[in-house]
Amino acid sequence: MNRPAAYIFDLDGVVYHGNKVISGSGKTIEYIRASGSRVIFMTNNATLSRDSIALKLNDMDICCSAGDVISSAYAASVHIKEHYGPSTIFPIGGQGLVFELEEAGHTIAKQDVDFVVVGLDREFTYQKLTLGLDNIINGAKFIATNTDAMLPVENGFLPGAGSMVSALKTASGIEPEVIGKPHKPIMDVLLSKYSLKSEDCIMVGDRLETDILAGLTLGMHTILVLTGASGIKDIESSGIRPGCVMNSIADIISQVNS
Repeated sequence: MNRPAAYIFDLDGVVYHGNKVISGSGKTIEYIRASGSRVIFMTNNATLSRDSIALKLNDMDICCSAGDVISSAYAASVHIKEHYGPSTIFPIGGQGLVFELEEAGHTIAKQDVDFVVVGLDREFTYQKLTLGLDNIINGAKFIATNTDAMLPVENGFLPGAGSMVSALKTASGIEPEVIGKPHKPIMDVLLSKYSLKSEDCIMVGDRLETDILAGLTLGMHTILVLTGASGIKDIESSGIRPGCVMNSIADIISQVNS
């Protein structure tokens, strides 16, 4: 392909593990920008605001502004506003989710809400589950920022947002609308925000069933890196075949050169 318009990088398991940067990330991202392609960071992790993600990356010596980031929390906020207008929402998730919802003009409440929006919540409780269920029973729409089973961190994995989403799905019997990769809403926000054509983009991720599937579904070029959730053996078992497989983000420089 010609020079890509944009490289779209997942974060957890691609650029960093928790608070530890993956070797070669900064150099690779700087090299891609110097080659003339845009770098966009897109994450299903809804716990941090885009400002906080940008600050985290800058602390790792990776230049980033909030405008370079698409998170599932941000995409959920935009999706709800564009399709339903400013709404009243009960969020189950971290402060990053709350911030992005309020930033988009939504109102946060515990009862009489239009939506229950569920993301990764490290302080998830039975009370939050009960409030979510009560609101759905009373007519609130159920939205999940993502359904990732696990979150890569420095020393392994933590339960992902899928655990909380599954609890509320089981309790309510309602299937949520899912915003994050590989689903359409977050990809629509991405392409619209940056005026991109999918065929001009390269999706770089560590998870076959989210990052790579999202890219393949839209006809993007895809790169699986082996520093996160998916390994070589998972390609055969999943049937999801990335365009190429690399050991880490550092190996992308050789592709840019070619």
